[in-house]
Amino acid sequence: MEPKPTYDELLARIILLEDKVAQLKCIELTSSSHESEERLKALSEATLDGIFITQNGYCIEANKSACELLGYRYEELIGKSVISFIHPDYVDCVKQKMKSDTAESYEAIIFRKDGATFHADIKGRNYTFNGKRVRVSAVRDITERKVTEQNLIDSENKYREVIENAGDGILIGNLKGEIIEVNKGFLSLTGYEYDEIINQHISILFSKETLAERPLRFDLLNKGQSVIFEREIIDKKGTTIPIEMNSKRPHADYYLAIIRDLRERQKAEADLRITNKQLRIAKEKAEESDRLKSAFLANMSHEIRTPMNGIIGFAELLRDVTLSPDDRFAYLDVILSSGYQLLNIINDVLEISRIETGQVSTKKESIHLPSVLNELEIFFQPMTSQNRNELILSYPELEEFHYIIGDEAKIIQVLTNLISNALKFTLRGTVHFGYAYENDSLCFYVKDSGIGIPPEYIGRIFDRFLQAEHEGYGKQRGTGLGLSICQKLVELMGGKIWVESSVAVGSTFHFTLPFNKI
Repeated sequence: MEPKPTYDELLARIILLEDKVAQLKCIELTSSSHESEERLKALSEATLDGIFITQNGYCIEANKSACELLGYRYEELIGKSVISFIHPDYVDCVKQKMKSDTAESYEAIIFRKDGATFHADIKGRNYTFNGKRVRVSAVRDITERKVTEQNLIDSENKYREVIENAGDGILIGNLKGEIIEVNKGFLSLTGYEYDEIINQHISILFSKETLAERPLRFDLLNKGQSVIFEREIIDKKGTTIPIEMNSKRPHADYYLAIIRDLRERQKAEADLRITNKQLRIAKEKAEESDRLKSAFLANMSHEIRTPMNGIIGFAELLRDVTLSPDDRFAYLDVILSSGYQLLNIINDVLEISRIETGQVSTKKESIHLPSVLNELEIFFQPMTSQNRNELILSYPELEEFHYIIGDEAKIIQVLTNLISNALKFTLRGTVHFGYAYENDSLCFYVKDSGIGIPPEYIGRIFDRFLQAEHEGYGKQRGTGLGLSICQKLVELMGGKIWVESSVAVGSTFHFTLPFNKI
């Protein structure tokens, strides 16, 4: 039987046992720390981000992704200054972040070993390890993301520029009908400032009558249909503007409306209608002028041939030596009459040609109108008696209306033509002529009780080559230029001429001239 240990021996054994326990614990801790380190290293190597551990700005550790990211071998990275990888534009920012204890991420441009650069997202934190201050940073290549973001920004800017510079107004509204975005075209059209119209309901742009007549039709938009209406909007000043509004719902959260100002288009359409009407009238006038010219040429050939035949025929008869003196004088009278008739035809043609080419001017001379009219009354007495008519003259009694400044020859020419026509188309009736003072003008008139002018000729009686035709009334001689010449002469003197007439009742020709006192 083993002897019982003494107290000292037992104490020694306890101390030895405690040493062994301590050694075992130390071995266990060392094993656990190693396993933890291996585990962390495995996680570090598995991550796609570059992991850097730096001390005083120099790299003391890096994972595999960090080496691949920068293009260096592990041995090349260790001991390098972090700042040597950073683009100069970002050096100050990186230095500031490295000193900071915050873990906020930031961006920088980093150089690779081959000189290429990439955009990086960096996130780091400062730690104390084994009594030393170190920084652990995770670096991620975001170049692709930055390119995508820039492409999106460029695309957005491009489309925004297109929208902002579009000629049409563009409006975006939410599902409540509130305006949430507009372009410059819309602001220019309506006169609103951006802040004045944003968040306003779209109904602010329309009158109650317009909305009642043509509602906004959100129901159709919600079904995916496009709604195109021509309607009117009211701008900031209250002015009504005709527009074409093309609306649709391109997205679940908003409506889109394109608003086109129709004022220019409507003006162009109105101008086009006016132009077309003018062209149509010009075409009709050209066709009528062509017809009248053809009729004029046919008429002229007849009018010229008649006096020419008279001149030639009676000239041939004058060669007969057996003619009596009375017959000879009678034939000569026919020749002279035919010659004057031919001369009048030629004069009319030359006169209208000279007027239309601007070769006729007006004179300014002192005229005593009663004397002029009295001479015309005397001149037309033979023609008046021929058709058993009565010629009546009247003019103002006040002497202040007897003297004017004007072109006496042209006034006589116009009155002669009008009185001659009146006497020609009146039988056993009366012809009144004269003038009166009205509204600072002298109003001349020639009124007859003759056959009158058919209604279809009233609007064209002053056209060239036109002669009114009356059923059962023989066509009168002439070129059809007399009234056209009268109209142009009156207009040259600053007046206007018109006619009032009824068939079988008579006609009254009026023309006005400025009352230019002496």
